[in-house]
Amino acid sequence: MRPKDLATDRLLTELTVSPDGSHVAVVERRVVAGRERHRLLLVPTAGGRPRVLTAEASAPSFSPSGASIAYLYKNQVRVRPLDGGPARTVTAFKRGVVEFAWLDETRFAVLAPDDGSPADDVARVIRRLDWREEGHGLRLHPTHVHVVGDEVTRLTAGNWWASCLRVHGEKIGFIADPDGDDRDPHPQVHEVTLTGELTRRTALDGPVVRFTYTEQGDVVAVAPPVRRPTDWDPETVWHETEPLTAHLDRFAGQAPTTDERLTVVCDDGREYAHDLRTGRDLTPRELDPVVHALAEGGGVVCAIVSFGGAARPDLYRLDPLERLMSSGSAWLAKHPAPVEREIEVAGIQVFLTAPPGTDLDTARGLPTVLALHGGPAWAWPVAPDSDALLLASAGYLVVRPNIRGSFHRGRAWGDALGADWGGPDAADCHTVVDHLTESGLAGKVACYGNSYGGFLVNWLIGVSDRFAAAISQNGVTNQVSGFAACDLGAVYDVDSGLGDTWTEEGVDRLWKISPLRNVAGISTPLLLLQGEQDYRCPPSDAEQMFVALRRLRRDVEYVLYPDSGHSMTHDARLDRRIDRSERMLHWLNRHLR
Repeated sequence: MRPKDLATDRLLTELTVSPDGSHVAVVERRVVAGRERHRLLLVPTAGGRPRVLTAEASAPSFSPSGASIAYLYKNQVRVRPLDGGPARTVTAFKRGVVEFAWLDETRFAVLAPDDGSPADDVARVIRRLDWREEGHGLRLHPTHVHVVGDEVTRLTAGNWWASCLRVHGEKIGFIADPDGDDRDPHPQVHEVTLTGELTRRTALDGPVVRFTYTEQGDVVAVAPPVRRPTDWDPETVWHETEPLTAHLDRFAGQAPTTDERLTVVCDDGREYAHDLRTGRDLTPRELDPVVHALAEGGGVVCAIVSFGGAARPDLYRLDPLERLMSSGSAWLAKHPAPVEREIEVAGIQVFLTAPPGTDLDTARGLPTVLALHGGPAWAWPVAPDSDALLLASAGYLVVRPNIRGSFHRGRAWGDALGADWGGPDAADCHTVVDHLTESGLAGKVACYGNSYGGFLVNWLIGVSDRFAAAISQNGVTNQVSGFAACDLGAVYDVDSGLGDTWTEEGVDRLWKISPLRNVAGISTPLLLLQGEQDYRCPPSDAEQMFVALRRLRRDVEYVLYPDSGHSMTHDARLDRRIDRSERMLHWLNRHLR
């Protein structure tokens, strides 16, 4: 497998099940004539050939009767009859539609940004902390609820943003903080009637992340259990005010679903589907599932999920388990399979991905890449990502450790890191590398990571010279400047105990965990990869590291990708994903071979 093979990758991204359970609509990203397309497929849940509905779509949704399907095309809502006939566009908002939901067979509730004013072209006046958000870009125009039918009726107004649109009967629900303070956000579920009457629906202690309605109109919400959550306050599924998953000591609600009671629980590298209504697992944990999305209709549950180690997600019907469409696995089957193993090193879970044909019992001195996940409230799943597959195919041993701070092993494992970035997490990295080198398995070692993983790369090479090369993607270098440069830094840094910028003590804490303060000790060749439109870990962080290392005459290279955000591995444009992978391999080959 080589970087150019990413052009033939097929990735399932979204799904929805028809009201009678007979079909599932799924969006598949693929490349056609050099262009990435997101085609919409209709797949029978009883088995059968998929039918292409349209070549480009997102956010598919069946009508209440199942006779039509709506989707977003060029940020407007389109409707297509399933028995034939042309699609028609039903919205024409100046700034497009963010989300939509069927009200009935002919009307929609939609979220659309305000048009703004001519003055917006002259100057952007910022008065709120939430004017930008990774994944959404600049949020300069409040987003509100409209009803679209024969006419367009606006139902909400104000200087705030609505998200997560849901409908139950004539109730239109969404997440917002209309009366709140942007300096201390606390979004909750609100409802608006068709006459414009606005009410607050939930009053949970933690901010609501996502919600759905039950058949009876109850709210099932995903929210942490406390008012000011840290990374280690696991998101919990709530039925009204009753916690449904607090007893699990695991993060739940980590994947999109049409019913939050059909949730995904993250446990020990497996991400399994669980039905909170019955208490049953829908994807057996012994099959090593990694569930990406869930949907239900007519009592039929479908999922985008992978099973086993070196696997890519396919479309499955659950309970009973049946694969409905091969997508990612069809791509992966064209290439020799890497060798995988899961080990424990001093209580640290480690996934190894080795070149095809490698005997991990006898191999010695393999060029090794220590891959560090983001978060820190995240964890590597058992299935390797495309980076690990490409690196293993190029002859590298890829080591993915779930160090302290990872969220797959419960609160105690996450709390062991807390705000002490560069402490227990760095120690665990060295413990893992020590084990692999002392056993003779690993030869020269490089480190790579994105986001918090990029922070840890930057930190490790500033306090150690053991790495032959390093690659930091969208990594944090200066926590003091990042406090304001990051889209959520001013809230996250305080809530997580990292520090603040208005007290000497707070600045000291932020600087203490800033890799930039160790820059003079860096001798490891460093490749910095950066998305130019990353609002979570913006270019200013990478640039500070690059400028300092250039002044110090160290081996450093800075690659900036236009129109790219925080998750370049998966979301950047195809040519940029290929270029990024080629540069990573060139850097590693140069310094480890």
